[in-house]
Amino acid sequence: MPDIKGMNYFIEVARLGSFSAAARQLRITQPAVSRRVRALEQELGVSLLQRRGRTILLTSAGATLMARATALQRSANAIYEEVRAGATVPSGPLALGVSVVIGHLIMAPLIDGFLRRFPAIRLHLFEGYSSFVEEWLAHGRIDAGLIWGEPRSSDLSVEPLLELELAIIAPKKPLAGCENGRRPVKAIRQHELVRFPLILPAVPHGLRMLAERAAQVTKRPLNIAMECDGIVLTRELVKQGVGYTLLALAGSKEEIANEQLREIRIGPPAPHWTLSMATRKNSAPSIAVTELSRAIKTTVGQKIQRGELRGRIF
Repeated sequence: MPDIKGMNYFIEVARLGSFSAAARQLRITQPAVSRRVRALEQELGVSLLQRRGRTILLTSAGATLMARATALQRSANAIYEEVRAGATVPSGPLALGVSVVIGHLIMAPLIDGFLRRFPAIRLHLFEGYSSFVEEWLAHGRIDAGLIWGEPRSSDLSVEPLLELELAIIAPKKPLAGCENGRRPVKAIRQHELVRFPLILPAVPHGLRMLAERAAQVTKRPLNIAMECDGIVLTRELVKQGVGYTLLALAGSKEEIANEQLREIRIGPPAPHWTLSMATRKNSAPSIAVTELSRAIKTTVGQKIQRGELRGRIF
């Protein structure tokens, strides 16, 4: 059996960078913490920590254990909270990775209501690109994550939640050779996508791969004006007339309403971006994750009905 208490002591030492600080946090003596961590190292047959002056650092093996033990600790806390609540009301810690765009597009409007409904949940949000979210999941830093497209790792399970229609986001004035002279267009066929100088993330970003697949029908490469992995910066570059980009409508809705940007619809068929809830294959989604997925579907469904988003719920 793994030494769960020893791993808990080790986590506190690694987190605080000090045996004495960990002892105060755990409310036990420093020698007791030291003995337990040393016993854990002997059991595993590796060094987990190294001292550099007054600083305590993780070894390579310690970093691996820290990631896995933290995930185990979080799962154990969640199980305890759910069992204590009769496994009907979600409670306890929930660490969620949120891919860029989804934060302000979907999560911000629903979080307040979700936490009012489930006040016993202690939510911690991490924002980053889908590849980062997958990495955080693999290392046990988060319990679940919202990602765009297919996961790169076969160690993840995904539940598709929704898909959103993508459109070309265009500068206020057409760029030469892209549209109908100086007259802006409102819609194009999918094969015309290759005419536009696009600002997109680099491969293998999900949005770039989706655009590459859309261009395959023409048997011509995309016209990539610039690679940019930042959504906010990409929108600013489009405003400056550097090129065009692909996004869901709501990602630039305010700028379009203020006539700083324009939308050009694509299709039919229109390209769509699929959003999924990802979890590790070896851990079933908690009640909190299940309820959050339900809340996301409800929020997006309402936005689709109001015309704020174009897409569908799975």
